[in-house]
Amino acid sequence: MLTLALRLGMTLQELRERMSAEELLLWMAYNRDSPIGDVRGDIQTSIVAAAAFQAQGAKVCAIDLLPVWRADAEPVDEVEEAEQGEQLFKTFLKAASESS
Repeated sequence: MLTLALRLGMTLQELRERMSAEELLLWMAYNRDSPIGDVRGDIQTSIVAAAAFQAQGAKVCAIDLLPVWRADAEPVDEVEEAEQGEQLFKTFLKAASESS
């Protein structure tokens, strides 16, 4: 939700007040197919950088050039991440219903 709020130029409070649960679900589905966050730019930049290095003979691939934002981060457990997303969505729905 933070990424979406940032992209739309809203605070989280504004996003909660103005966006329906249905629209949020649509944004979540869209994000799975076409990421709206900054990670997409990081991937695109690493591809271009890898191509430039490879043109000079370097043995490097794009994934080697992706920035690591948290060196202490553990590998992502996709099931756990999905459960956290579901809990966040439930919290969003509860907050939206309480403000109505």
